[in-house]
Amino acid sequence: MQEVILSFRPMGLFQARLWFTEITKPSAHGSWMEFQPFMDKVHLNGCDALLVYSAQTAAKWSQLLSAEQTAYALGQVTTARALPALTEFVSASMLLDSRIHLREFLDDSLVEAISKTLENEAALLQWRQLEATSYVYVIGAGAAVCIETTYGDEKVYLRYANHIAEAIAQAQNEKELPRSLLGLQINLQECIDILLAHARSKTFAHLLHP
Repeated sequence: MQEVILSFRPMGLFQARLWFTEITKPSAHGSWMEFQPFMDKVHLNGCDALLVYSAQTAAKWSQLLSAEQTAYALGQVTTARALPALTEFVSASMLLDSRIHLREFLDDSLVEAISKTLENEAALLQWRQLEATSYVYVIGAGAAVCIETTYGDEKVYLRYANHIAEAIAQAQNEKELPRSLLGLQINLQECIDILLAHARSKTFAHLLHP
């Protein structure tokens, strides 16, 4: 398989940092980007983060990436790539108490687009609003994904029926869990990927047509 690796050279202050190149090499994996402005924020260095922030706030995104490059970068943002997997929380206490803070993994523009999607289209996408900033989506018998959209503290976590939570708390290992982690993971990814599809579309329109 031949893979094209893209790194982008924006026009502006950090022009010397990011170069546009096309490198072809064999790869057995999916395509990837050297410069990814929309996810994996912990690996985005200070200069690049400042560049992304400046382009967004000054409504000059097109000087950073073209429409095609922006669409490609956004297309890479999926739940499987951007957010940690449930298998990272195999201990009972972590599975019950874990919280994924979205701004640690996704660009702020995408997080805010997810919140706006839930605010305006939750029922259409089969998410149920519990409180002003709390939405749930059932992913299995006795288990649901919850997203809190409080500005600046947006997070994802799992909620369980009482009997499921008690069984998880008593489990000594993954085999004793009442629900398959893999099954929960697949269902979680599917429902959040639907949100991300809407969020990517909103983010693209906002950046390219402010």
